[in-house]
Formats: sequence, C-alpha cells, structure tokens
Amino acid sequence: MSLVRRLWFGLRLFVVFLRDLVVSSVQVARAVLSPRDIARPRFTTIPLRATSDVEITLVANFISLTPGTLTIDVSPDRKTLLVHDMFAGEDSTAARASVRDGIEARVLKATRP
Repeated sequence: MSLVRRLWFGLRLFVVFLRDLVVSSVQVARAVLSPRDIARPRFTTIPLRATSDVEITLVANFISLTPGTLTIDVSPDRKTLLVHDMFAGEDSTAARASVRDGIEARVLKATRP
C-alpha cells in the first residue's frame, strides 16, 4: 500500500477516534449524572486479528483512551484482549463487534502495507 494511502487511513483513524471520544465522554457523563444506574459493566474478551506489537498496542491504547472502556490484559499468545466495558450489558457481542469492525479494522488499515 502506498504511503499516501497509509497516511490517509492514519488520519481517518485519528478523526474517527476523536468522534468516538466525544460520543463516549457524553455517554459516561450521562451515566455519572443520571439518578438511575444505567451502566452495565462487564469484562469482555476480544479476539484479535492484529499480530504485531505496534498493532496490538494501538488497539489496546485506543480502547483504553475511550472513556468507559479499559484494556486490562493481553493473553500470553497475544490473540485476545481482556477489556472492561462500562456499557457492555448482558451480552459481549456488540462490544466485540465494535472493536473488530471499528478500532481494530482502522488500525490494521493504517499500519499494514
């Protein structure tokens, strides 16, 4: 992939991350200020397609930098992340899909040739 395309995907990754940052910040603020308990925290395992140290680190950091989520651990075989999600609810499917189709997909486009 050309350098221009990788730079484009890197810029896109950054812009979409900023949007996710704003949306999740509002969601966390709403949960904190709400008189009702709307948070449904859950630990979730996220299978990774990322293989290099840079890819795994970027995915894990983007997850942790987004309010309401925190990367807890990377499995010894480096194929799974353990993530705490403040709004995962009863089922982790949506959280897994969000990482796989969102953050991880954009990181892989920006880092792989």
